[in-house]
Amino acid sequence: MLKYTRLIIGVPFCFTLMVIWFAWSAFRASPQIAAENLRGAGLSISAAIEQLVVADASLRSLARYTTPDIAYFALIDRQGIVRFHTNPLLIDHPYTGAIQNRLPDGISEQREQLGTGEEVYILRTMIHAGSDKYLLILALHTYRADQVIRRAQTGITVVSALTVALWGGTILLFYMIRREERHQREMRRQDELARLGEMGAVMAHEIRNPLAGIKGFAQMIETVASIEQACTYADKIVSQSIRMEALVNDLLAFARVDHTEKQNADLTQIIIDCVELLRPEAADHNVTIVVDAPQHITANVTEDRIVQMLLNLIKNGIQSMPDGGEVTVAMRQNRDTAVVSVRDNGTGISQERLPHIFDPFWTSKAKGTGLGLALCRKVAEEHGGTITVSSRENVGTKFVVTLPAVK
Repeated sequence: MLKYTRLIIGVPFCFTLMVIWFAWSAFRASPQIAAENLRGAGLSISAAIEQLVVADASLRSLARYTTPDIAYFALIDRQGIVRFHTNPLLIDHPYTGAIQNRLPDGISEQREQLGTGEEVYILRTMIHAGSDKYLLILALHTYRADQVIRRAQTGITVVSALTVALWGGTILLFYMIRREERHQREMRRQDELARLGEMGAVMAHEIRNPLAGIKGFAQMIETVASIEQACTYADKIVSQSIRMEALVNDLLAFARVDHTEKQNADLTQIIIDCVELLRPEAADHNVTIVVDAPQHITANVTEDRIVQMLLNLIKNGIQSMPDGGEVTVAMRQNRDTAVVSVRDNGTGISQERLPHIFDPFWTSKAKGTGLGLALCRKVAEEHGGTITVSSRENVGTKFVVTLPAVK
């Protein structure tokens, strides 16, 4: 969950930073871009006006010159008389402003507000027409150039709205994931409680039966007349006690959380040792155990847990053949995986029972605890492996365990 949480938060955060940086950079640069656009337009128009003045000393042709950007323009001679103005009523009148024969860098520029309330860009520059020199005052509309600023402001607004929507969606998604996680956790808790109740009922049943036998045989010992009969009842008490002990041991092995440090071990030697331990029991059942492990394979395992798993699997094979047969324990290495198989030619498992054989306390045996195969699956998963089963009735059963092998 922590990994997905970091991803859910990290991606929108990086995206937000990138978009905000882009929008803010565009917004910061927009006034300069607008000013440069106005300056470029003003210089181009002033150059065109200067060419018209040079071509027509009477300045009449200026009356026909216009562009959408021009608010007005005027030419003032050295005596301060307006020689041309886009407003004809101002021509030949004295110019009320100050005339500078020298302008810094040849031009001056500023923004001014007209009487109509419109803000315009004012460019002042000197133009030359032969021996005459005029002060050009050019006023340009700013709304076209200021579109850059307005677009940047709109971009900031849109980015802000998208950012709010993105983070709103992120928070909603995070909340839904957390709610789903709590729901799943509660479902797991309910399943665990249900399983604990089922396990408790099975355990009570399994323990109650031998306890009843122990109690009954103990009461019968009190009434026996001979020592031989008392010994018979005592043997039965011991047998029931051993059955209870086996149940408790299986339960402890299943419930155990393995914290033992894993070590490199020879799986082939572990298989051989397990087979040798079970050969006497196999001989009693007229069962032959065959080992097919041509190469030594090393794995990083907890050895006693692997031994528990293999003993359970081989014992299952022996017990599935009441009339005798053969159990084959084979091992191969598939790249970085050790594959151990235990195959018998016993009675097999029905297809109805096959999906349940790894469930705790589920068993088809009259005296089984139902924890053996559940323990096998737990041991395999503890080592990062798997266990699978295939079976056919009256043909046999094959368990396959995969474990990570050491290169």
